[in-house]
Amino acid sequence: MAFKIPTNNSSKPSSTIELFNKLGKLDRLSLQQGQSLEEYEKLSGNNSDIAIEMPAGHGKTLVGGLIAEFNRVSKGKRVVYCCATRQLASQTHNLLLSYGIKSVLLVNKVKDFSEKDYRLYQRSSSIAVTTYSHIFNTNPAFKDSNLIIFDDAHATEYSINDFWTLEINSYKKNHAEIFNALYSILKDLIPKHTQDKIDYKIHDPLDSVDIIPHPLWIERIESIKELLNVATNKHDGTKKHELSYSWSIIRDYLHACQLYISQDTIAIKPIIAPNKYHSAFNAAQERVYMSATIGANGELERVFGVPDIKRISKFSKGANKVSGRRLLLFPEDHFEQEELPNVLIETIKMQPRVLMLFPSKKSLDRYKEFLIENIPEYTIFLSEDIEDSLDKFKCSEKGILLLAGRYEGIDLKDSDCRLQIIVDLPVAVGISERFLQTRLRVTEILRDRLATRLLQGLGRCTRGTNDYAAVLFVGKNVGEYLNKNDFRKLLPPEIDAELEFGFGQIDNIKDITNWKDSLKLFFDQSHEWEEVEDYIKSTTDQKQQEREEFYKSEESEKFKGIEKCSINEVNFQYSLMEKDYEKCNQEAFCIIENLGRNPIFKGYRALWNYNIACIYNQMGDNNKKISFLNKALSASTNKLWIDRELFELKTEDTFYGNEVEAQLNEIMNKLSTYGDRDKKFERDWDKIIEGLSNKKADIYEVALYGYGTFLGFGTTRPPGKGTPDGIWDFLNYTLVYEAKTNIEDETTAIPLDDIRQAGFHKKWILEHHNSNEERDIKVIILCEKNYIEEYAKHAADDIFLVSPTEFLEKAILYGNILRETIQKLKISTEDDAKQYLATKLVDEKFTILEIIIWLTKLELKTVVN
Repeated sequence: MAFKIPTNNSSKPSSTIELFNKLGKLDRLSLQQGQSLEEYEKLSGNNSDIAIEMPAGHGKTLVGGLIAEFNRVSKGKRVVYCCATRQLASQTHNLLLSYGIKSVLLVNKVKDFSEKDYRLYQRSSSIAVTTYSHIFNTNPAFKDSNLIIFDDAHATEYSINDFWTLEINSYKKNHAEIFNALYSILKDLIPKHTQDKIDYKIHDPLDSVDIIPHPLWIERIESIKELLNVATNKHDGTKKHELSYSWSIIRDYLHACQLYISQDTIAIKPIIAPNKYHSAFNAAQERVYMSATIGANGELERVFGVPDIKRISKFSKGANKVSGRRLLLFPEDHFEQEELPNVLIETIKMQPRVLMLFPSKKSLDRYKEFLIENIPEYTIFLSEDIEDSLDKFKCSEKGILLLAGRYEGIDLKDSDCRLQIIVDLPVAVGISERFLQTRLRVTEILRDRLATRLLQGLGRCTRGTNDYAAVLFVGKNVGEYLNKNDFRKLLPPEIDAELEFGFGQIDNIKDITNWKDSLKLFFDQSHEWEEVEDYIKSTTDQKQQEREEFYKSEESEKFKGIEKCSINEVNFQYSLMEKDYEKCNQEAFCIIENLGRNPIFKGYRALWNYNIACIYNQMGDNNKKISFLNKALSASTNKLWIDRELFELKTEDTFYGNEVEAQLNEIMNKLSTYGDRDKKFERDWDKIIEGLSNKKADIYEVALYGYGTFLGFGTTRPPGKGTPDGIWDFLNYTLVYEAKTNIEDETTAIPLDDIRQAGFHKKWILEHHNSNEERDIKVIILCEKNYIEEYAKHAADDIFLVSPTEFLEKAILYGNILRETIQKLKISTEDDAKQYLATKLVDEKFTILEIIIWLTKLELKTVVN
């Protein structure tokens, strides 16, 4: 007979554990796996969103696979299992098959899907294993799933952020015209210091982000829509403009978005990703979020835009969530800045394969060029090279894998990779988080996200109990977070112990030989390392006890306010989409109430007072709008993030004027990067003072550059001959330096050639420094010679003379102010530190205006012999 007659002898399993036993591929489930599955079954059916924590090495894929297969077999559901990349999807697919779970791999373009496999998914005959991009897409491949399982759920934040953000970058050729057109519409609504950075391309080492006030740009919403409708509709004849897709997502909800701007980017996005407005996400009756580290309550809700996610974790709060052993080191604390490139090169050469993680493609690109130039024998691997498999990297004799915005889903066990470098802590993912970090300093919410990303990142190269890898931290935000105990309490005790050991080596390892010897000792896992292992284990036990006491203390309760806010934040966003402004305010006022008067939530309180002002503006209540904008400014340490002149705001708090406040913000941001690392500050500052005491041009110019950054200037040291020795930019001011320090006889006149060289600098600035005649450009010669000859007077117009000795003495005085400010940042509040700094800048005449007055008090043409 050619036909198969269906039989009824295969009864459907009544539970996930019965399914596991029926599959019979593995001997047993672990205690935590079994408990997690049992609790899932209790929650399923009554809750649409469930998160399950299963640390690396504890069988997360098996748990997710059993849930998927149980729903498919017993309930006839269409199930989608989502992974971050094609490589991870393929890995997951193979694992599911090995467990006896039916799955099909659907990761390519939809038009290239196997029709047979896709139909297997559609009729619930197999689980579809795919990537996040097939859900978060303007034309999603899976619009009718009943259950979505998000593997490595936190990794989804990158796809979700991209999906709900229209990001226009001036440095991209096909974006530049749109950026310039939109900037021209918005320019007069943007803070002056941001305008200058954009107009004159002033270097911003912090990549600061500003928010364009919603009450201002909303009045131009039709002009913005018209521009973007036309601009994104253009195409090259074969495909649409790449921005047309993200614009189509947010176009109808522009009123529910915020606009952010940096030196090279304008972005439009909602506060919370409203995924329930995305059918592929919302159509599923149930969503399960698998993660090695769930993180604080409220974080997943904010990422996925759902008000309530039930959590399942059968691991103690202080349990170690990352397997293996790590040697955590901080090369910037061990070596001088100019030594770091060589240290990194020599360290990389100690291992055949290296993983480097970056928060953004921009920072990745900077390092890529450096590595190609300095270690050409190593092959550079990028995300596209490992999209389907990691094998090429794993098999390379000398390879460096560079990944941006990826802190999950890379499994490099044992000898696959023993060295990892984390460049710039992933404090802020996306432009809105960068705004919270650089302008509002909302560290209380960002620190929880960082802790989760950091744990994910640290587990990439240690995949088992006996696995080990060295991890180097370089770049931004390291001191601001890792050095602080209140942040480290969010990490497992074992990671905290490893960090403490790493910090303890800073004073011990001072040269490259000792550095490499120490790393070799670790890589060899020699007998000497056993002593370190014992120390870390004993410190871990101590940290565990401290954690248990901390979790019982009142101190741990003070952060609960921020966790309670997530449901209101999500509901606020959906009410805003619906233009239900009364409901928006109800949710926003609940957030303010939950935050209370706790000073650690000042920045977040400022943000939500601003959001309330935006709602009152859309309701047409100008008085309340102004009232809450005043509250928003008063609550923030930064007094420039809202332009008080545009709104005619009058706050009761101390305001030093736009120029001084801008300078204060730059200095405070700079000092905050040190965290509790006094010694690193002292070493950096001593290097500046030593450099300003040195007559050699290359040493002096580096110190001149560094000194300017501490004063709040944007500094540049142009390469090449005949260029200025240093440039300091601030708002509309440009100070141009010609340093003549390497002289033998101070009693002679300043040579005419030196004067002429300085005289050409203004022209150079106008031609090469993105400047114009409107800028206030001052040319300064730093020289101990104190006069010129009569015949040189004609060349001395608009040039000023400053003694390097006096310049140094003033820097030494300024160093004392910085030291005390750092101490206040450590033991007091940011507001107290800023208040002290402001008072000293004014009293000691270190404001930008006073500095310029001091530098230009002696005109060169007046010192004729």
